[in-house]
Amino acid sequence: MNLDIISASRALVEESWKQPDKWEANLTSAEAMLARALIEVPGHVLASTCLGAVLCDQGEHKKAVSVLLRAVELGSTDRNTYFNLGVAKMNCGEDEEAMAFFRRAESLQPSRLSWEAYFDPQAH
Repeated sequence: MNLDIISASRALVEESWKQPDKWEANLTSAEAMLARALIEVPGHVLASTCLGAVLCDQGEHKKAVSVLLRAVELGSTDRNTYFNLGVAKMNCGEDEEAMAFFRRAESLQPSRLSWEAYFDPQAH
């Protein structure tokens, strides 16, 4: 897989934080790019982690859980996979499971290419 897709999707997400009027369009574009990448390379752990972050940011937490669990099954050692899975599980009302993923994330290093999903523990 071309890592430019990961970089481009991350740039769209980052731009969304700076320009909220682009939020929906940018996240929709980032989701489409990453989903296409996963069709081309279904077992790509980094693309799964990044798609999970985008889905979380869109409020699609159940979909995010599925994508992120796949990254875990594929052997992800990326802190952001587990953190984002914690975010998704928390927002699905699965607090105990979420805490287990947050604890697992604490012992790992993040990939320099992935990112954390937005998480407000007070409002989740």
